[in-house]
Amino acid sequence: MTIRPNEANLILFSRHRAMAPLLAVLVLIGGLILAATATAAPNPKANASVIGGHNATIAEYPSLAFIEGVQATAGYACTGTVVAPRVILTAGHCVEDIESSSIVEPGLIAVATGISNLKKIQRTQVSKVERVLAYPDFDPTQLHGDAGLLILTDPVTAPPIALATGADAALYEPGDQLTVAGWGIDNRNTGHAPNQLQAATVPIEEASRCKEGTRRFYPFFDPSRQVCALDSPQFRITTCHGDSGGPAIATRADGTPVEVGVTSLGDGSCNPASPAVFTRVDQISAWVQSWIDAVEAGAPEPQVKVPKAHIPLLTRERSEEISGLAMEEAFGPKFDHGQEKTIKCERLAKSRLKCGVTWFQGPNDYFGRVTVFYAIRHNVVLAGVHYTVHWVNDHCYFHSGRPDSCRVQTKTK
Repeated sequence: MTIRPNEANLILFSRHRAMAPLLAVLVLIGGLILAATATAAPNPKANASVIGGHNATIAEYPSLAFIEGVQATAGYACTGTVVAPRVILTAGHCVEDIESSSIVEPGLIAVATGISNLKKIQRTQVSKVERVLAYPDFDPTQLHGDAGLLILTDPVTAPPIALATGADAALYEPGDQLTVAGWGIDNRNTGHAPNQLQAATVPIEEASRCKEGTRRFYPFFDPSRQVCALDSPQFRITTCHGDSGGPAIATRADGTPVEVGVTSLGDGSCNPASPAVFTRVDQISAWVQSWIDAVEAGAPEPQVKVPKAHIPLLTRERSEEISGLAMEEAFGPKFDHGQEKTIKCERLAKSRLKCGVTWFQGPNDYFGRVTVFYAIRHNVVLAGVHYTVHWVNDHCYFHSGRPDSCRVQTKTK
């Protein structure tokens, strides 16, 4: 299992939330169950919003993209930007599961463009993904090169944003203003996440102060690969859980907005007094452009580096989530509307747990066992379940005096 640096403190901008779902149903693949969840998990995943921001429209930030997907260890949402009609730029940890080093399956990601309110997403604004790519030098242990691409099956009409290159060094000067935008938590005390796009402006911090300011939760800040921003001395604005992969936008001398950073990581408490760290786009834009040329103009594809997937630790919390999702899929309203639902798991192995499930709904009592496990399929880590659940009429079993005569029904997978 990959050990993250300073694991007790390093928190990627991640949060699991219920949204107008792009992946609207559970995906069942040969006994493997995968789904975005609305329950927070301890595994860092992906996405962020803006603390101290303001409501923004897609007309102001037309290149923004909302991303929803499923990794081995949890469901997630991220932000990205349209950089070509079929190419979306986002964070590396949005496309590569840090816990397992596996690249997310394209069929488990959906992208929405041309929207600013997540409750108003139309089907025509949702795009399928046909290929997922991590930056070849992405280091998940130190979060360097934290960038990835989603190649869409069909082009979108959202205008691409310009990307910083080596000629844009002047845009990384301390004090220069960056605009950050995304969906997610806007109140770190309550965890409130608005559906409306949020944006704010925050200044670039000096590299030495970035390194000092991130030392407590991230000891690997590298100014040649990263840039940080800090709202000093007000300390009101920062990125937070809900927008990993989103842009940090500067303005060229001719007035052109240009993406200079990709939202990567920050203090897990979203404290505006701590720096927010971004991947420098001028360091990865040549790679992005090579894929744009390949996808949009038929140029030769760059060499692809695919990390070898490994089985991560399966936590009890995640096992309980997956068990609940399996019961929702198997029993629908009979589980969703059930009362006194209980799921308790015990470990069988590093990546396999056995969970007891009970609930009652209407006249029936339900009880059974769910085995939850991780498995590698085609170099992708997937979560799977097997279950046996029984149910019996409560009145017959407990009050008729003839429990042996009661019909016990069973469902297995």
